[in-house]
Amino acid sequence: MTKKGLAPVNSVLGFSILLAYVLVLLIIGGYGARVTRKTREDYFMAGRGLGSIAVFMTLFATNITAFTIIGHAGFSYHAGYGAYGYVIGWSIFITPFTYYLIGYRSWLLGKRYGYATQPQVFGGILKSRAVSLLFLFLLLYYTLPYLVVSIIGGGLAFSTISEGLVPYWPAAAIIVVVSLLYTVPAGMRGTVWTDIFQGALFMVISVLLLFALVRALGGFSAITSRIAAEQPALLQRALSPDLAPANWFSFSFINSIAVVVFPQIFIRIMAARSSRNLKQVTLFYPAAMALIFGISTLLGVWGAVSIPGLVGKDSDNIVPLLISGHLSPLWTILGLLMILAIVKSSIDSQLLTVAHLVTDDLISPYIRISPERAVLWGRIILVLFSAAALCIALARPAAILAIAAFAFSGFSIMLPVMIGVLYWRRANQYGTCAALILPAVMLHLWYLGILPGWTTFGLMPVVPAFFLAVITLVAVSLLTPAPAATLKEKTFGFFARVFEQDEPGLL
Repeated sequence: MTKKGLAPVNSVLGFSILLAYVLVLLIIGGYGARVTRKTREDYFMAGRGLGSIAVFMTLFATNITAFTIIGHAGFSYHAGYGAYGYVIGWSIFITPFTYYLIGYRSWLLGKRYGYATQPQVFGGILKSRAVSLLFLFLLLYYTLPYLVVSIIGGGLAFSTISEGLVPYWPAAAIIVVVSLLYTVPAGMRGTVWTDIFQGALFMVISVLLLFALVRALGGFSAITSRIAAEQPALLQRALSPDLAPANWFSFSFINSIAVVVFPQIFIRIMAARSSRNLKQVTLFYPAAMALIFGISTLLGVWGAVSIPGLVGKDSDNIVPLLISGHLSPLWTILGLLMILAIVKSSIDSQLLTVAHLVTDDLISPYIRISPERAVLWGRIILVLFSAAALCIALARPAAILAIAAFAFSGFSIMLPVMIGVLYWRRANQYGTCAALILPAVMLHLWYLGILPGWTTFGLMPVVPAFFLAVITLVAVSLLTPAPAATLKEKTFGFFARVFEQDEPGLL
């Protein structure tokens, strides 16, 4: 189905558009580097000065990854229109609610005590180094596969749309290197600005691209008629085994609650200038998510009748194949820009967050380093972690949806601890540690096939692991000594004063 002849990226126009895109990112990153002071607070947190538009755009752009436009489209290719509710059904409401449920109290503590990351917030509430280290290890462990998803998606798209002119491995490497070129010098301020640019870019192009493909495929009526005639199962959720009620419930559940646990999302919430910025984000976020996942679902289903026969990991390539097979070289380049903007707006934030976590929560507690040295360490870690992620991405260990599902599951089972520590006075370090370790171990036993499948009651392993985390937190906390009164006062006494507006300046 791909067009014959010169690959779009090898044309003067195509190369010029891609070069202009990269130059804009480098210019934004360069300016961000100029205005960013060489301190931890400024480099990693943009001085905690993000306004409403910046918070909304960076949360949205950061959360839209290769899973959205590549992995979800590949899933829709096989599952049909029901895939839309599979991913967006609960998350359109629950995800922004968790931003406020978790984000507001965490932001208040960060404003008062200088916390910036989950290890600092939850380790600080319980005054426990063990809790901090567990959060750090688990967040890094689950962030790596999620970062790999973005690199795989970008590499596949670049290689396919260039018609093999740029093979997968150098395409993936180019994406990582360009991300480093502006992320390393610019820090959070620069990456937030590039998120605003790339978020606007991929939203505009995705809408225009959708209508261009509608026209190329003969219109909505013609496409729907083909689907009804050739693959009617794509029109009915009940006919797709992938969308069985247990699967639908499980994935919708984890997809809605995992996002706020992503460290790159959490830290951006902590960098907001005011709590009012968080409230305003909840108004716009659902509409933006509904739109982009709707486009992804349509592209996947249309691809099933336009380019049938893809199986396994090959279906992850459906969006690039659809674009290059039905549209002009100019549209093909714009489609590549859309995909690159989506994956790179996630890669840069994930890399910066990893550097922040390792520098502030692993190195600094044990080695006294100056602010300038902390920024240097962060930049070195950025490069090292990106190299590790690239090596894994080159191996392509599984389909994008499978990798994302594992990472989402890991993040999801940490949510009960975050809610419990922020809202339950009796939660202690023993219950928290147990609720982080035991469900993670069980999750791996299920994913590795060591425990039989029937033990999940037909659900994805994350569901019983999630409720195991709740039970473990409550049971172990009640069976062990309560937190000291001074710790409760530091957190819950502070909350009481804020909510009574004795300290309105924090709001």
